[in-house]
Amino acid sequence: MDRRFFLTTGFVAMLFNSVYQYSWNAFFPLLVKGFNSSPSAIEVGFTLFVISSTSFQVLSGRLSDLRGPKLVGSLGALAFSLGLILSSLAPNLPVFYATWTLGSVGEGTIYGISLNLAIKWYGERRGLASGLVSMGFGLGGAIANPFIELSHSFRVSMLVIGVISLGLLPLFILSSYPGNVEGTPPGETVRETRFWLIYASFVLASIPLLVTSSSLGELGDYLSEVQYAIATVYFPVASGVGRPIMGYLTDRLGRLRGIDYMIAGILLGTLLVVIGDLGKNLLLLVGVALVGVMGGTTYPLFSALVGDLYGPRYSTANTSLLYTGKIVSGVLGSLVFSSLFQFNDELGLGFLMIATLLSLVTLAILHQKITG
Repeated sequence: MDRRFFLTTGFVAMLFNSVYQYSWNAFFPLLVKGFNSSPSAIEVGFTLFVISSTSFQVLSGRLSDLRGPKLVGSLGALAFSLGLILSSLAPNLPVFYATWTLGSVGEGTIYGISLNLAIKWYGERRGLASGLVSMGFGLGGAIANPFIELSHSFRVSMLVIGVISLGLLPLFILSSYPGNVEGTPPGETVRETRFWLIYASFVLASIPLLVTSSSLGELGDYLSEVQYAIATVYFPVASGVGRPIMGYLTDRLGRLRGIDYMIAGILLGTLLVVIGDLGKNLLLLVGVALVGVMGGTTYPLFSALVGDLYGPRYSTANTSLLYTGKIVSGVLGSLVFSSLFQFNDELGLGFLMIATLLSLVTLAILHQKITG
């Protein structure tokens, strides 16, 4: 099978995968209305998504490295589809939490496998390939969100997307990883200081993206319905298109230097979000776009760095360990930020800026550690 087929499989899977994160802002008001519940109660669903998708990816990543992606990827695709279908039928919030968690487990499984179809097969262009695959993670939300909003019902939209996504099953049945490759097993990876510096920088740099993914409604509560609807479309587009561009640049400039530019861009975007929110003006939307472009590249670029440093043999397991940082980012970027922001908006925004600055500091220490 041509390796371009595996790249295409990863991209298509990511198109669907994005609805659990980048369609959350579109689902959110429909869920509040549909369950007649408070925004904070609905927000628990996003936190459950982050925790379950990232934690289960460690096990699925290890299994797919050892046994290949066919069976693990197929089971993940099935869980993904059933999660959406059953969520569309959920009679109350507790059942929704359970079904959304099931789908989130599937999302995490196929996310890790899809990205590593690029990392393993395209070692010479790892940044570009991982960027192209993960581009689907942003673009899928942009395709789905207008349909979700026009449906005026989370039940209809989740059911339709869930049924269509069953088409992922045959793609994963045909997938495979290359043989005869070398790499560092995860047990050795986690004993290195370099890995934990990468982990810390990734966690902190991901917070602005997760804040805009989960709390755009709170940040932009002064936006009109039209402005908010437009933002829910262009934000995932921005997140998607930045990934192959930044991936290509890091292939050419060097991975760490490219990541420097990425985090600097996140910092500028976060600053514009802060200024726009405090001033209640459209600079917020400019900042959201920049956070999308640069923030969307965090996981694929840091994953490519892990692939560079530790090799492709165990890359699914190693990158899934890195991805657990999204649990920390998710809690900090949804529940902690939302709580701080509701208490005092300046406190929440200050927390956002400090997290991004600390990511740059951690990255500087990593530079020193790697270059000696």
